[in-house]
Amino acid sequence: MNLSIIQLGKMHLNACIDLDKKSLKGLWTKSQWERELIDPKRICLGVIDLEKKELLGLTSSWLIMDELHITSIAVDPKHQRKGLGKLLMKDLIKRSKSLQINLIHLEVKDTNKKAIALYTSMGFKVIGNRSKFYKDESNALIFTKELNKS
Repeated sequence: MNLSIIQLGKMHLNACIDLDKKSLKGLWTKSQWERELIDPKRICLGVIDLEKKELLGLTSSWLIMDELHITSIAVDPKHQRKGLGKLLMKDLIKRSKSLQINLIHLEVKDTNKKAIALYTSMGFKVIGNRSKFYKDESNALIFTKELNKS
């Protein structure tokens, strides 16, 4: 597989919606995805298989002052456990540092052990929780990562 991380744009709308349905059970509507892809205060990255021209994973986040809030991360179920989520997160962290972001925040279901292990391995720390945060009323853990100021 020949992979590349790219900035996603409106031309990737249908691929984002498709991946959202496969991986996140349709977290967002078409209009929400459109906003994510065109708003300059949001960062949407995708990992693309260059040979198949297929979106295998994505992450979306909001820039708020000197902080970044990750709003979604998804990897196609057929390609999970291959390091694509970590690849996306590393690239997002690198871009955040260049934008002088000081903190990165995200929420994850408290039952999602694989994601929790990934975020912990990347230096994220649990700072709190949100009860009944998700549509299915499951709880969320709030993670934060402080970026070195350089």
